[in-house]
Amino acid sequence: MGFEPQIRRIISQIRPDRQTLMWSATWPKEVQRLALEFCREDPCHIVIGSQDLSVNGRIRQNIEIMDGYMKRSRIAKLIDNVMDGSKILIFTQTKRGADQLSSLLSSNGCDALSIHGDKSQAVIFFFLE
Repeated sequence: MGFEPQIRRIISQIRPDRQTLMWSATWPKEVQRLALEFCREDPCHIVIGSQDLSVNGRIRQNIEIMDGYMKRSRIAKLIDNVMDGSKILIFTQTKRGADQLSSLLSSNGCDALSIHGDKSQAVIFFFLE
């Protein structure tokens, strides 16, 4: 729910006779509360797939907290340890960070791409196929 302050600021600056559409990949109580607050009438809730979705138990998440200067060497070491031919998805904070990480991994012998809004989607799909 880190986006709530931004949504409130946007709503405060638009006309009250607006049409409001909300899209959410999940429907937790907090998002339902926002929908009820910002939609003028009862919101229409459309579900694609199942509402009984759960986290895949085979996914393992590890969190490591470190200084910024340690990140590059740590990610290179992690990739070396876990790379078994599987595909790995890494999120970065910035587009520039994604490009830098892609370059670092490529220079270490990994097939790596960065994907973000400044990239041509046609080029991305060409490499992923």
